[in-house]
Amino acid sequence: MNFEKSFENFVQILSEEEVTSEITPSALADISKEYALRSIVAVVSFAKGADEEGEPDTVISLFGPVPEGEAPAYYFKNEMAGKRIVTYNIYLLGDKRWTEEEYKSFSVIIDILSFHLERYLLNGIVKESTFIQYLTRLPNAGGFLAFAGRLFEEERIQDYNSFYFNLKSFGLVSRRFGITEGDEIMKRYAKKLREFCEQDEIVAHLGGDNFTALIKKDRTNDFLELLSGIEVYGIKNDKEEPITISAVAGVYSVDDSLKEPGQLISRAGMACSYAKNVANKPYVFVNKAMSTKIYRQKQIEERYEEALNNDEFRIYLQPKVDTVTGEIVGAEALARWFCNGIVLYPTEFVPILEQEGLVATLDLYVLKKACEYIRSWQDKGIPIVPVSVNFSRRDLGYKHLAKEIAQIIDDYGIDRKFIQIEVTETASEDERGLMTTFLKKLKDMDISTAIDDFGTGFSSLSTLRDFPVKVIKIDRSFISNDNLNKNDEIVLKNIVAMARELGIDVVTEGVERTEQTDFLKEVGCHVVQGFLYDNPMPMDDFEKRLEKKYYEN
Repeated sequence: MNFEKSFENFVQILSEEEVTSEITPSALADISKEYALRSIVAVVSFAKGADEEGEPDTVISLFGPVPEGEAPAYYFKNEMAGKRIVTYNIYLLGDKRWTEEEYKSFSVIIDILSFHLERYLLNGIVKESTFIQYLTRLPNAGGFLAFAGRLFEEERIQDYNSFYFNLKSFGLVSRRFGITEGDEIMKRYAKKLREFCEQDEIVAHLGGDNFTALIKKDRTNDFLELLSGIEVYGIKNDKEEPITISAVAGVYSVDDSLKEPGQLISRAGMACSYAKNVANKPYVFVNKAMSTKIYRQKQIEERYEEALNNDEFRIYLQPKVDTVTGEIVGAEALARWFCNGIVLYPTEFVPILEQEGLVATLDLYVLKKACEYIRSWQDKGIPIVPVSVNFSRRDLGYKHLAKEIAQIIDDYGIDRKFIQIEVTETASEDERGLMTTFLKKLKDMDISTAIDDFGTGFSSLSTLRDFPVKVIKIDRSFISNDNLNKNDEIVLKNIVAMARELGIDVVTEGVERTEQTDFLKEVGCHVVQGFLYDNPMPMDDFEKRLEKKYYEN
């Protein structure tokens, strides 16, 4: 067979088939005779600066055996996409050497071979990307589930613990070093994780600062110790700075209740969420009580929007009473969720709604209901008292919240003086700035405001000075002692005196005993709210109380 025919066969076979070590021997069979080929070995390596720099070379036998410890007769180098370099090592029969013309013509063959090999390798990268996280080169969720699936089929999965872990404050690292260097720090962290794993273990990167892992049970303590603090470094101003990256983890000890590999992530993830948001611990193992709590939280998240649309929330009113006259002088609107026959109280659902950024819609719903009640009293000729509505600190970031509150009040055609907006004091400087702006906007709109749970924060005195509020509500903790003493009296008397001098009214919450009202009268606080007078009640019951106007002293 002449060279032209050999070359034609070579090109045709490569064009019809994907380049692999199985197909190239037949493509090169005829040409090998023309060039006395014994072996062609492709070595794929990564150029300096590539994300995979330092990883082992990939050796692909394209024709003949791979010689051990023998220098090639010739070699050709080609650069490929992804900062890959392919070196083609050529081994010839006997002591054969090419002429200059043969060398030039074979370089054309290498160019064609390289084109097809690059296509093959790029296809491999695409397939690999299905299972590899692009930044850290760790397996992604798909790679993790594929690995777990094999263990599941081999019935070895119960030898492992499943981990889900989230890096603590990695956003601060990125802000400190910049996004580009932050990515490099993440790669260094991932490398340390990879180095810990044995061949039959896996750590996967789910994206962002979330990871999952399957580690053999007898190495669990070692892995938890590793997660407590991994030493890496970041480069800033051309200098290396040490960084310790810690993680919060959830651990699921795999047992026979596992039905499919996806539960490895969901169960460990549930424990991680519990460790981070409930237990405030570095790690938590899955247990039944935690599963129940997290399941309840998930139900609340998933059902909230539907419940709001279906009017499952009921607004109760708790009277505020002047202890001197017994007169009802106001009320606080409080939400109750009637969920499938069960009454949920704010302490159960509000923190979850705050965490998920949903609480503003509930606060505005309560405001609308309060305005609806006031409008009803106005139409019926029932004496109206101001109603206070709580707004979460998480709402303060909404730019037009104050304007929306005013609009809702005006839409119901009621005087703005009958609505009071309550917020809880804060020690956070960022939140204090937002709160001051929010309260000032409401004041400028002639809407009364109150600080709830006064005295529980770290900056109560500056709150009196800085926040433009009409009312402070003394937290129940100030009067909860069984025996109220002289110190309690001194503290409260001075708070009340300072508030009065600043033109701020005072209400005390959580009043349950007559001796508490007597004590509060002594210190000059006459307006109270608590079970001593009434529990929060439905609007119809409150309306009856309001018609009577007074409690018996």
